[in-house]
Amino acid sequence: MVTKEDLLAFNQEKAVRERLFIDSLVATMHSSVMPHYAETATGLRVWSSDRFEQLGAPLALGDTVQWVGELMLTDSTVLSTWTEEEPLRFLWNRSDWPAGFHELAALLVDGQRAVCLVPSHLAWGLTGYPPLVPQEAALLLNIRQQMRGSGQVGLEVCHTYRHVWNALLDGMEEGVWPGDADWIQSPGLAASPCMAWYEKDDGFEFDDPAKHVSVEIRSFRLTIDTDVPEDLGASSWDFDPSDGGQLLPVLADLQQLYPLKRKWACWCPADVVIDEPGMRALGVTKSDVLGFQWEFQAVDVPLSVQ
Repeated sequence: MVTKEDLLAFNQEKAVRERLFIDSLVATMHSSVMPHYAETATGLRVWSSDRFEQLGAPLALGDTVQWVGELMLTDSTVLSTWTEEEPLRFLWNRSDWPAGFHELAALLVDGQRAVCLVPSHLAWGLTGYPPLVPQEAALLLNIRQQMRGSGQVGLEVCHTYRHVWNALLDGMEEGVWPGDADWIQSPGLAASPCMAWYEKDDGFEFDDPAKHVSVEIRSFRLTIDTDVPEDLGASSWDFDPSDGGQLLPVLADLQQLYPLKRKWACWCPADVVIDEPGMRALGVTKSDVLGFQWEFQAVDVPLSVQ
């Protein structure tokens, strides 16, 4: 059984490995073009053409920050380009962009250029930002900051509705698994845009991919107004795993990636799992988080839907 201490030790080991990797990158990135270098207490590594002195007025909560430049992976793969015509705009310390973005903005003044290595815990962390950003990816920013004053941001996508999801991610980093703690005793994390894990204990794996299975899924909803997930009930049916459309896409992807695993749990932002018409039909909003726990059983003959 994986304990909270095991998870903390695992996360600490990953953090050490990532720091060594970033240290190796830093050694190759110093240049006369960006002569001023700073490392923050949280782990940002920043180079700039100017000193980090915040000669302008400090940022206030809700100020609009605008960036022109590029967002990349550390192998220089360009994820997003922001131009003068279509810059990145976000509300400082209010928008739900990664913490590293907000911290970098606070270091810079209007017009200042910077290159910044953002460690994964200050980026999109455990889940990444599919399909652009992989899980646990460090990022590289090459930007020029422009200040637009406070107030509304015309073109910004403001992700403050991710509050519930971010709280779950924070708990996961500290070894707190959401949902029913007794459902899975020995969790193994799965590759997914959501938080997904399967039962690793003996007896919960097929010997070979099943030709026909039954599945029972129980669904939950967590909202910004509740501390305990709401049980939305259970349903069961049988199907051929090779047939499409039998499971929600996120769950189907897990079944295809791990066809031998039988017992699962998964938590996702509602708008990652279902489209807007589906959310309206279920009475959920994009700020909600949906949870699922399910188990597959191999069957010889089709069972009726219950």
